[in-house]
Amino acid sequence: MHSSFTRIWPRLSGISRFIHDTRGVSAIEFSILAPVLLLMMFGILEFASIMLVSNIMESATAITSRLGKTGYVTEDSSREETILASVEQKTQGLIDPEALDISSKYYSDFSQIGDAEPSNDTNGNGTIEAGEYTDINGNGQFDADMGLAGYGGAGAIVVYTVSYPWPVMTPLLSNIIGDEDGNYIITARSVVKNEPYDN
Repeated sequence: MHSSFTRIWPRLSGISRFIHDTRGVSAIEFSILAPVLLLMMFGILEFASIMLVSNIMESATAITSRLGKTGYVTEDSSREETILASVEQKTQGLIDPEALDISSKYYSDFSQIGDAEPSNDTNGNGTIEAGEYTDINGNGQFDADMGLAGYGGAGAIVVYTVSYPWPVMTPLLSNIIGDEDGNYIITARSVVKNEPYDN
């Protein structure tokens, strides 16, 4: 029995030394934690970039809408081109102007913003049909938002909406906050009342 233990002991001793050997533990721990730390760092940078561009777009939209309410148009440009050029200039080259989307709707009163045209589904079929709504914007159809596309005339209330598809670089975040193309849509809005300019 003693001889059997003598033969087994070196093996047990080797296993014990292996279990208690701490060489290389730091490398193993780093290999486990590094992906998590890197993901956190990239995520922080990603969100910081989105917040920066969002803040710049909010400011650019507010400034541009104040330009739009005066009816100012640069020489040899349309009103839309003038507004687009202003937003592009204010965003300081952080966005691709080709991907920028600027839309606007105008209303006759602030209380109409985002509201549907007054309606009453009298026949109860779940669809608003002719004779069941008041055509506030005069376009001949029922609208869930009674605003009309465009910049309106003097005294009109205009809602400017500027959107930009910011490409999310971090793959995991792209799946969480991005759309099907991996972009996070940054949107800025501004509401102004047009000044009494000549149309």
